[in-house]
Amino acid sequence: MSVFLAGFAREVITPPVGVPLAGYFTPRPNRGALDDLHVKAILFSDGQTICGVLSLDVCLMSNMLLQRIHAELERRGVVFHRNLIIAATHTHTAPYTKDLFGVKADQDFMKHVADRCGEAVKRAWADLAPAELYAGHADENPFAFCRRFHMKSGKVVTNPGKLNPDIVKPEGEVNRRVGVLRVDRCGRTLAVVANICNHTDTVDGDWVSADWPGRLEAALRQQAGHDVHVVTLIAPAGNINHFDVTNNNNQSAYAEAVRIGEGYAAIVAGIMRTARRIEPVPLGVVRADLRIHARDVAAGEIEAAKTLLAAPQVADGGRMTSEELAQGSNAVQRFFAAELVGFAELEAGKTRLFETTCLKFGSGAAIVSLPGEPFAEIGMRIQERSPFPEIIVASLSQGSCGYVPLEECFGRGGYETLIVRGGGASSDTVRLLIETAGSLLQ
Repeated sequence: MSVFLAGFAREVITPPVGVPLAGYFTPRPNRGALDDLHVKAILFSDGQTICGVLSLDVCLMSNMLLQRIHAELERRGVVFHRNLIIAATHTHTAPYTKDLFGVKADQDFMKHVADRCGEAVKRAWADLAPAELYAGHADENPFAFCRRFHMKSGKVVTNPGKLNPDIVKPEGEVNRRVGVLRVDRCGRTLAVVANICNHTDTVDGDWVSADWPGRLEAALRQQAGHDVHVVTLIAPAGNINHFDVTNNNNQSAYAEAVRIGEGYAAIVAGIMRTARRIEPVPLGVVRADLRIHARDVAAGEIEAAKTLLAAPQVADGGRMTSEELAQGSNAVQRFFAAELVGFAELEAGKTRLFETTCLKFGSGAAIVSLPGEPFAEIGMRIQERSPFPEIIVASLSQGSCGYVPLEECFGRGGYETLIVRGGGASSDTVRLLIETAGSLLQ
């Protein structure tokens, strides 16, 4: 007789004071922690196959960090480590896990994170016990907005500013679907996997935080009256954030993380109450290679970038704020020119190898991973075509390839389509992701 087992463990990975935080275009040495960062391991077994999710409160799941984690798991005898979807929550207030915008990855932090991942997976493995799986979803996501807008100028601008009179309309759609897997043991909820389309960038500043996913978990625990563990998997949201441009409210503060986290907790709690029990066995794990092509760069583009960098710098800012990004200040132009030149020298035209992983729970639910930051519509198309009634699409997983915009977005404007080192995926990557994920789900 088939049996469904589940286990959970978490470890703290909060960095020391002073460690620079990633998430923006310049580093910020942190002044302390508003709340802890964690790695969370949730494992599933049907007595033969063991698989699961390893979620990290970091900005990016870099290939460098991914390799460290797999090596540590293998060293600890975790024979099923390739059956794990390893994902970042994308908090913008965690240390560097890759070389980014001229700042080197924090090797000490990554070593510590890999060690804690090993400990969490081993403890979750030992925690495996009979469980029940429930799944559900709701089309309710009031805290997410498209951040790319058609403007009166004819261009598309990312984060054009609140109450900007030149905004015509949003360029894209928001994925309103919130998906939930609820794992019960001994008559109460052990853990929840929540799939939500939104950027994890509400806190701002130089304090460490797990952002709204951390506040979501805290609110659910308070409601439940015991330690419900929440693994938040970010649905594709490369063109989505929490800013509502139709008002002038301050939305860059810890209070905003609390507001959004508590709001999502209410939505997730409602889905948990109505979730239906599914037969999760047999468990299935399928994988496929993703060969993502880095864009070619024309000689004229390289020369124009070098010419701009050789010219005197104009004193019109230099802090790389969202306002400067939207306005295309000289500092912003020079930044992206330097990124293009570096990309052209080392990455242009090359093929980078990633992996996508799909976990299948009987015929009732599935989780499929995507690398980098795909636009929301990519996740929506995968969900629409899935044969599983409950489908979770986890972006920021199994490696980082930068933004993956829709093909029609190239040439319109907005910084997501610009070339940066470690990004610059070719325009056909959107089709590759949708087709590969669809094939695994079938």
